[in-house]
Order: sequence, then C-alpha cells, then structure tokens
Amino acid sequence: MTTKRNKTVLGKKQLKAAEMLSNPDFSGTITQLCERIGVARSTFYRWLEDETFRDYVDGLIDRYTDSELSRVWKALMRRVDVGDIQAIKLYFELKGRYKQDAVGRDAGVQIVDDI
Repeated sequence: MTTKRNKTVLGKKQLKAAEMLSNPDFSGTITQLCERIGVARSTFYRWLEDETFRDYVDGLIDRYTDSELSRVWKALMRRVDVGDIQAIKLYFELKGRYKQDAVGRDAGVQIVDDI
C-alpha cells in the first residue's frame, strides 16, 4: 500500500493536514486547518499539487470509507425492506443487475422473441 511508503516521505505538518482532511469528523475550513497546523494556505495548496500528498490523503479516505461500508449497506437494506423503490433500484445497480439507457430511462426487462 502506498500510504505507508508515502508516510515516510511526508513531513509532520503534511501528515497532520492529511489526517484532518480525511477525517469525516473535521468540519472546518481550509483556513482553519492551516491555522491549526501552522502553515500558510499557499503552502497547503502547494501540497495538494504534490501527487505523493494526494495519494496519502486518498489512502486515508479509503480507510475511513471502507470502515463505514457495513453501516451504509445495512441502512440501504433497511430501506429496501420497507419497499423504497429508489433503494431497490440502487441495490440492483450496485449488484450490476439494473441498468439505465443513455437517456436515463429505466431499461427494465427486455423481452426478446426467437424468430
């Protein structure tokens, strides 16, 4: 995983910024984030241009979101159980069994006659 390798390349302030950015509990602005870690906004935006920093942030975000998949899936299934049509469609989309045509209409069931 590139996240561990990237961690050794990044500085302490970059690591802190990445952790704050990827943490779903952090609801502050970029200005607040920069003030907390003690860097200028221009420095932070320069970090965002660095592929190593972006990859590290993406890796942390993946970890946070992966840990929530079970909870999200259970919430979707509760909506399916009560007959929520949108939830049912989403379920089938996620399972690859429901498609929409290019115009956005439901493709539904297509009947093909053997002739």
